[in-house]
Amino acid sequence: RGPADHMGRIHTLRHHAAFFLAFVLLWPCMVSGAESVEPPASIDPTEITAKRGEAAVKVSVFYLTNRKRYEGKPVADSYSGERGQAHFGRCEVEFTPIPVINRIAPRMPFYLKSETSLVALAAQADPRQFWEQLGAAVERSSTGSVVLFVHGYNYGFERTCRMAAEMQRSLQDKATVLVFSWPSNGLPSDYVRDQADIEWSVPLLADLMARLGDRVGATHVNVVAHSLGSRGVIFALQRLAFGLVERPAIGHLVLLAPDFDSQTFIELQPGLASLTGGMTLYASDNDAPLKVSRQLSGYQRLGEAGAYLTLMEGMDSIDVSSVGRYQITGHEYFYFHPRVTADLVALLSTGASAAQRSGLQAQKRNGIRYWTFRDTVHDDGPASTVAD
Repeated sequence: RGPADHMGRIHTLRHHAAFFLAFVLLWPCMVSGAESVEPPASIDPTEITAKRGEAAVKVSVFYLTNRKRYEGKPVADSYSGERGQAHFGRCEVEFTPIPVINRIAPRMPFYLKSETSLVALAAQADPRQFWEQLGAAVERSSTGSVVLFVHGYNYGFERTCRMAAEMQRSLQDKATVLVFSWPSNGLPSDYVRDQADIEWSVPLLADLMARLGDRVGATHVNVVAHSLGSRGVIFALQRLAFGLVERPAIGHLVLLAPDFDSQTFIELQPGLASLTGGMTLYASDNDAPLKVSRQLSGYQRLGEAGAYLTLMEGMDSIDVSSVGRYQITGHEYFYFHPRVTADLVALLSTGASAAQRSGLQAQKRNGIRYWTFRDTVHDDGPASTVAD
């Protein structure tokens, strides 16, 4: 056979390969009547993915940071991982869907990036302007509440804006998100330095929580802490306790994959309980960074699940292991997995307990209830209880 036949075979193989790839990617979109049915939830997970839509959308989110600021730099470099003074403002994130991929991603059993995001500094404000603008935004929300988000280790400023903006987008107008961006270096190798920086940030964080409580009412301040950020929040609450007469200091405390010593938390929890209107722990056995943290410290982390799940009366412990790793590290499931996001939104927007959120299934260990995500179809209604 000649060169023409050879080229013809190559063309045919390429055609078949292209067809096969398109078939694999588009098959979930073409199938009708065979769509998977998600277990019922207080907030339907499909509502979370539907918000991404077909058009670009801009989301503005408030921030307070104590990172060192550099004028005239791109957003990613405007606030560094060095320690600085308190700066107030808003960052704006534009989410733009990636054609075709945005239709396929929600049907995949793993995370597939379906949109791009561009971060801009919408405005820097002096403290007076900041509090006025924040107060006006809170009044416009349906719950009149603030969600204070405190990020974890290995986060640069730009990344914190993206995470907080996604949280605001999921919550819509139900609450106003404020991100506290402490000076994490945003480098995996700087774990020890990040530990020092979150502890250095505790006085400012405690002052922020106190000011929020004074301005919008303590019970309307819900604090969401991720990973190493949980350490800062726990220490800040302890700091508030020294001079606080009225309790609680905040509404609900949500700990997402907390990188905190489990036994230490058990000892501190009774004191923390009086400072909050409720506590919820999200933990996973698929969390790779926390497994590494346990190896480094020699002790189990509060955000680990399975055999390491921390159970206590007065705290809703939610084991998210059943939803899988979904994303490569398994550490940011609240951001990547729509079912976990939906449950978090339901908690923050309605105040419903784990027993009242229909996407969860109650379990028991040593006589203490905890919660897992349902893996089969159930009727709508509150979470059911499984006997010992």
